[in-house]
Amino acid sequence: MKTLLIAAMVAIITFAPAIATADDEDDVIAAMQDYISGWNTGDAAKVAEHLTSDATAFAQGTGLAMGAFNQAGLQNGMDNGGIWNLSFRDMKVQVYGDTAIFTAYEVGNIRFPNGNGSQGPWRYTAVLVKQGGVWKQAHRHTSPLRTGAPGQ
Repeated sequence: MKTLLIAAMVAIITFAPAIATADDEDDVIAAMQDYISGWNTGDAAKVAEHLTSDATAFAQGTGLAMGAFNQAGLQNGMDNGGIWNLSFRDMKVQVYGDTAIFTAYEVGNIRFPNGNGSQGPWRYTAVLVKQGGVWKQAHRHTSPLRTGAPGQ
């Protein structure tokens, strides 16, 4: 009987979903703030620290093209005149074990190396996973916030 009880406890601990702590929401927000600071300071390595190795995105201006993050390409763009001046507002975090959904408005502007630019606000949603105690984005989606659109 004692062996059966121990086996049941091990199974529960092993297969139970990770329990979210009150600090998880704050940790997700801190990770997202650090992530966006990498864009604003021209530090592609910092941006990459907050992404899973197979992170994907639907981003501004890419239509339905979902692509993986390219750190070298981003750093090249940053080094050649790309400027990001972004922040998040109205942030909301929902934590489900070792997965979180981050929703916010991304505000600010972007200037690309070719001189073209983009002006927010954008809707921003990210799915994050906790890996080794660190929250990382596995996927993000940004889309323009159009005033006067249905549902606005």
